[in-house]
This record gives sequence, structure tokens and C-alpha cells, in this order.
Amino acid sequence: MTNAAGDAELLADVAAGDQRAAAALYDSYAPMLYGYGLHRLRDPELAEELVQRVLWTLCRRAGRYDPARGPVRAYVFAIAGSTVVDLTRQAARHPAPVGVVEAGAEVADAADRVVAAATVRTALRRLGEDHRRILELAYERGLSQREIAEVLSLPLGTVKSRTYYALRAFRLACEELGVEP
Repeated sequence: MTNAAGDAELLADVAAGDQRAAAALYDSYAPMLYGYGLHRLRDPELAEELVQRVLWTLCRRAGRYDPARGPVRAYVFAIAGSTVVDLTRQAARHPAPVGVVEAGAEVADAADRVVAAATVRTALRRLGEDHRRILELAYERGLSQREIAEVLSLPLGTVKSRTYYALRAFRLACEELGVEP
């Protein structure tokens, strides 16, 4: 809790340039301002920003404080109220951090897809020619097992068997590369 007379003296000292008085005001008001900011803004980062802005403004305007108009605490929370409005408006006007995060996630997803594609190519190169050909026809061209049998002039049962063993070999190759197929 703060002492009204002591806070007025501290603020007068801050106006005179006393750094220790500014630190004492910070220690006195920062926890209350943070709680207020957290309650009003519902965001820890914005609450921290509120503390910094209010105390910066308080130090800059220390010479304007008039004890006849009310206690320092009322002055501090008047500044805090207008700062909450400013921060809320800024957050509404500049939703860039969310977009930046989303853009970053999109870039990361694209990079993951590139790495996954390279890993798939590496795993496919580790397969025998028959297995690789079956998987390429099935997954790159999108052919059914019956269509693969026609293209390769093989019995359908042989294509089914080779597909099973090709997928098993592919899974093992991926595991050796340290990825899930």
C-alpha cells in the first residue's frame, strides 16, 4: 500500500530529477499497475507494457502533479486508464503480431514440406526398382492397383504383394532417416 503524503514527496523528488525516487515509485506502483493491466487487458505482455508506459509518463509529468487535485494514486490510475484505452486501440489497429506469427507458421510449414519431400525422395532412392516403380505409379500418378497391373503387365495379385512389400521397405527407409512416413 502507498502513503499519500510520501508519494507526493517522491513525485516532487522525481520532478527534481532524483533517480532513487523514481525507483521507489516504480517499486510502489508497478505491482498494482500490473494487476490492473492484467485485469483490464487480459494479456501479460500488454500489462507489462502498461506498467512501463504509465511509470514513464508519470516520471515525465511529475512536475505537473498538483496535490490539491487529489492523491498521487488517483493521478497514477488516471494515467493508467488512458493508457489502457491507448493500448486497446493499438491492439485493434495493429493486429500485426498475430499475422507475423501466422506468416511465420506458414513459412515453417512450407519448410517442413520441403524437408519432407526431400526425405521421401531419399527414402524412395533406397528402394529397389520394382518397389520404387509401384509406389511412383500409385502415389505420383494416382493409379489404382488394377491400373498398375495393366501398365506393368503383371497379375493383380503380384501388384498387391509388391505394394505391400514396397510400403514396408519405404517405412523402414523413412525410419532409418529418422522420420515418420
